[in-house]
Amino acid sequence: MTVITCNCGETEAHFSSTKPLFRLICCCNDCNAVLHWAAWKNDRIFYPAFQGIDKIYLENSLKIVKGEQNLRWIKITKDSVCLRGVAVCCYSSLFVENLSILGPNIACIDVDFCQVNGAEPCEITAQIFEKDIPSNREAAICQSFEGPRFMEGPEESQIWPSVIPTIIAAQSKEINTPEGFVSLRNIIEKSVKAYGWINLEGYNDNGAPPIVLAEREAQ
Repeated sequence: MTVITCNCGETEAHFSSTKPLFRLICCCNDCNAVLHWAAWKNDRIFYPAFQGIDKIYLENSLKIVKGEQNLRWIKITKDSVCLRGVAVCCYSSLFVENLSILGPNIACIDVDFCQVNGAEPCEITAQIFEKDIPSNREAAICQSFEGPRFMEGPEESQIWPSVIPTIIAAQSKEINTPEGFVSLRNIIEKSVKAYGWINLEGYNDNGAPPIVLAEREAQ
């Protein structure tokens, strides 16, 4: 079992598996913007201001064991299909669901922005979305990385032919869902029904607070 806790310890989730399906370093603007926003909400500094985000991908089978009332789900825009779960007790990023890229069988964990215990070691599969890296961060993020690198998401490549099959195999892998465990989709629907979405738009990394477009309206 892999145990995910927020950084203050008030929210905890258990995944039924311990072996990551794969591991990516994501350099996209969306991940950086949301994590920048979360740091701002908790009076922290997101430093460096643009980072490669280390992610492990587990079978989408989990249960919330503590602090379910702290979970909120964020969209960068109202139409975004990439959904990020944060614990508002300390604005730790816990989970990411992206059905359009990952499918329903895979859950994503930002390992540097929450506490992860019990997961087995996993070599980095690839670094993705290097096209979004600002020029002043290219040397730090790209030149030191040894492994498959992609300007966008993992695409077919003669240089790195193992990356796509690794992800496809994970998408089609049968999920072990013990009694009491559910998918992120179940957790998202329950949380959004109770608290609504948080939508962010017009956000920048120049120190200005992001604009919150939508939260749950007062009943």
